[in-house]
Amino acid sequence: MLHFLHALILAPLLSCATPAAVQPQPEPRPEPLSQTSQESQIQQAELSWYLPEEANYNAAFPTPQSVLGWEVGTWHVRHDQLVQWFQTVAANSPRVQLETYGYSHEQRPLLLATISSPENLQRIEEIRAAHVKSVLTGVENPDGPAVVWMGYSVHGNEASGSNAALLLAYHLAAAEGKQIDDFLEDTVILIDPCLNPDGLSRFAQWANMHRGEQLVGDPRHREHNEAWPGGRTNHYWFDLNRDWLLLTHPESRARLAKFHAWMPQVLTDFHEMGTDATFFFQPGIPSRQNPLTPDRNLELTRQIATYHTAALDKIGSLYYTEESFDDFYYGKGSTYPDLHGSIGILFEQASARGHVQENSFGGITFPFAIRNQLTVSLSTLEAVNEMRADLASYQRDFFSSAVDEAQDHDVAAYLVSSSGDATRLHHFASILQQHNIPVHHLGPGLKTGVLRIGDEADSSPAETEALAIPLAQPQYRLIRALFEMRTSWDDNTFYDVSSWTLPLAFNLPVSVIQKSDFHSSFLGERWQPKAPSTNPIPKAEATVAWIFEWHDYAAPQALQILLQGGVRARVSTKPFHCETSTGEKSFALGSIVVAAGIQEIASETLHTLLQQAANVGVTIHAATKGLTPAGVDLGSGSFRPLTDPKPLMLVGPGVSSYEAGEVWHLLDQRFGLALTMAETRSLDRLDLSRYSHLLLVNGASSGIGETQTAAIQKWVRAGGVLVATKSSAMWAAQNLLPTAPAEEPEEDEEETDPDDVVLPSYADYEQLRAVDLISGTIFNTELDLTHPMCFGFTRKNLPVFRNSSSVLPMGIDPFAAPVRYTKQPLLSGYASAKRVEEISASPAIRAERLGRGSVICMVDNPNFRGVWYGTNKLYANAIYFGSAIKRTGPIDGLQETLRTWER
Repeated sequence: MLHFLHALILAPLLSCATPAAVQPQPEPRPEPLSQTSQESQIQQAELSWYLPEEANYNAAFPTPQSVLGWEVGTWHVRHDQLVQWFQTVAANSPRVQLETYGYSHEQRPLLLATISSPENLQRIEEIRAAHVKSVLTGVENPDGPAVVWMGYSVHGNEASGSNAALLLAYHLAAAEGKQIDDFLEDTVILIDPCLNPDGLSRFAQWANMHRGEQLVGDPRHREHNEAWPGGRTNHYWFDLNRDWLLLTHPESRARLAKFHAWMPQVLTDFHEMGTDATFFFQPGIPSRQNPLTPDRNLELTRQIATYHTAALDKIGSLYYTEESFDDFYYGKGSTYPDLHGSIGILFEQASARGHVQENSFGGITFPFAIRNQLTVSLSTLEAVNEMRADLASYQRDFFSSAVDEAQDHDVAAYLVSSSGDATRLHHFASILQQHNIPVHHLGPGLKTGVLRIGDEADSSPAETEALAIPLAQPQYRLIRALFEMRTSWDDNTFYDVSSWTLPLAFNLPVSVIQKSDFHSSFLGERWQPKAPSTNPIPKAEATVAWIFEWHDYAAPQALQILLQGGVRARVSTKPFHCETSTGEKSFALGSIVVAAGIQEIASETLHTLLQQAANVGVTIHAATKGLTPAGVDLGSGSFRPLTDPKPLMLVGPGVSSYEAGEVWHLLDQRFGLALTMAETRSLDRLDLSRYSHLLLVNGASSGIGETQTAAIQKWVRAGGVLVATKSSAMWAAQNLLPTAPAEEPEEDEEETDPDDVVLPSYADYEQLRAVDLISGTIFNTELDLTHPMCFGFTRKNLPVFRNSSSVLPMGIDPFAAPVRYTKQPLLSGYASAKRVEEISASPAIRAERLGRGSVICMVDNPNFRGVWYGTNKLYANAIYFGSAIKRTGPIDGLQETLRTWER
């Protein structure tokens, strides 16, 4: 088999030698695939080599070569060429309808090709509506065609998928005969040829620009080693295959709307993996299937897998299954369908990461990868056709059984409070709505009362908005997946995160309504997004200052509008009461004050900017007196001046592109703040005095030497604000901040008896290693609400996301750790008892003055995947209030003084 595979890989692409003349190398390491002889010139893989031998095609139908100018696999198709090809197919075939269902960040169209019989396409909306009705009501639709969604290349540098998609479109549009006609009459195929147009375009440019006439298979060749950040991710360097639940990006939001419009019975997700591999298809490791997924899903996945094995055996391709990958995290393309009665199937093809590359199987070529992806595309369609009745029955039963399970569940509904932040609640509800989860305002029979998150109760003010999510609905299992907190599993080895509890990510209090306490009057009208509204801002002559509070998620964006427009704004570091145009009102720490008398811009310009700030969602109050009835007066020095930030973020090799992208997205999209990004290797040449903030994400400190460290320290002492996360936070704490001396070790325990030592087996390595890993887990922290890093928070506890085991060293200043883990911090997800103990009561953030500047170290990533709205404010406070942090330090006899206060 190995010899045959080696010949199969090389035959279509290498020189004029016939397949029989290509001999496999007997050595363990093959000869390089790049050769200099004339005979080794690349030869185009012919179209017929990819396609089924038994199929006949319309000779008049355009071929990919006639449109692209080259055979598939010779070059990497760019996204614009992919669009051109699908437009050509749709224009020439009555079997194909093409629509643009959205646009990427870079405004590239997201395509969906609907392929079926011409008769079906003439009534396609009727077919779609009947199918969805059958799925959600459980009423059989015997004459309805099967529906399958084929999604390709969500990772841009896993390009064989998108290149296979254009071949699949050709086959379905141009094949002739009764077999294809009957198949199309019974099936609707939805082809999404590229889920990540921006990443695919970036990678295609890279691969093609390094392709020579002589192909180079050397893994060290630049073609196979993309420049940072690579083509895997989208425009903001996010992994779109982790965004199905979170919906941070327009690509995901648009795709999910079409998914719910169609509710396919099978969804395929085409990927690539490491070069030194073969081909993987699901099921994955059975013990790592999410417990909310019915066992029948695994049974059907295994049945579909038999079609792939037969197809790949036929062409001599190696493969494996039920190994390496899991089905736990529902935010991926192959697992999100599992919560919708669909069968999600992951395909992972060994990657050439270019055109040809050496590996231990004799080498991998781009056309060979494309051929495998097309082969399993066709075997999927064969399985869907022959298993049509079983798939339809399973999907109907999935939703009807979900409603039955909801009736038996003790919980009737979840209540989620805004905790005073209407913008954050709006984004939360919007995500639920996009997942087809009905959300209700509170009905007349229910008041907000006491809401709870984790172990902390929060008596919300009467005006706090709250929403209700009933569990008695078809999306019962998805609601549980989004809301439940789980801390133990049979198998604790995770391919991705172990927890994604959405209310914790948003830091929104949740109350559970038990079935015995529930009444239908608790549910009010269905929640709908509010249209943008404008609150008129009073004119300057009637106002001494304008004030808005910092607790709303939109506050940083509102402040940025003002600062960028030249408005002088200040932040309150003490609470105060104030007379406003609507009466006396109390304002918390972190409130933003714009005093009328100190502005240097025209009053009309100021009014326009204030109105723009109000329009993003904050409520701006007009103060009518500078003398306050309680607390500091508006002219007090407790109001610290704010300046328009000029941040610099170090990026490039060694830096986590995911975390850099999350910061870029947060500042650019949500704060409206321009961010300078520079390569870490250029640090010596940068004039740091141009910047107010230096942002270091995970990995950014790895290339910083002694000279650069000294330069950074000098810049901070001069007034700069350093914001560092994860490994960079550890570096900053060790190199820039004083650390408390290590505790004296305890006396040695008794030595372990050698007879009691258990020797592990080699096979247990992966599971034992996983014991001490923290795989995307949610922990609880306690906030010092008086510290500028915590301005805008209204509750002392804050859930944080953690996917590393680092522990930030304790400093000598007890006032400089405004966020600490609680003594029992684990809220949801997996962490060993050892790791929980290490993290317990340790600092999550250290924020200290250094000279005239500040160093802010965050051991966690507060911006994870763009969905941690609850901790984004920590990063916003570091940006806008970093310079407002006061100098503090250790105080002799502090503990005794505190105990005296308590007494």
